[in-house]
Amino acid sequence: MNFIKIQYTGRKPYRDATKLRNVWAPGDAKLVPELDAKMLLRFAEFQPAEAKQQADPAAKQEDAEVQQAKAAQEAAEAEAKQQADLLAGVLAEIESMDKAALEAYAKRYEVELDKRKAVGTLRIEVQNLVEAHGVI
Repeated sequence: MNFIKIQYTGRKPYRDATKLRNVWAPGDAKLVPELDAKMLLRFAEFQPAEAKQQADPAAKQEDAEVQQAKAAQEAAEAEAKQQADLLAGVLAEIESMDKAALEAYAKRYEVELDKRKAVGTLRIEVQNLVEAHGVI
């Protein structure tokens, strides 16, 4: 008599209708006679234990790749959020600068401002520099 190892992947405990009347818990793997195994394998909840073990490494690799992709995406989103927060902070700081501070800040971008212009105009020019070239 040949025995085949099969695994139950269902969610609830199950009692089969074979001669042995096995009780299966989720994740159980048991040796059953070949005729009983053929009957049980017709159901989606039962799989050959060997096939399950062979499929797992590929599934684990795919899961690892998906997790790495999610981690990379989350890191990119966090970096973008950090950059946006930094930009917002610098733009808010520019709103409180006077003409001398605006001129000094514009020199970071190698730009000479005309101090004869109004403070509001100079702020807009410096804000445009920051938005165009990023925070330096």
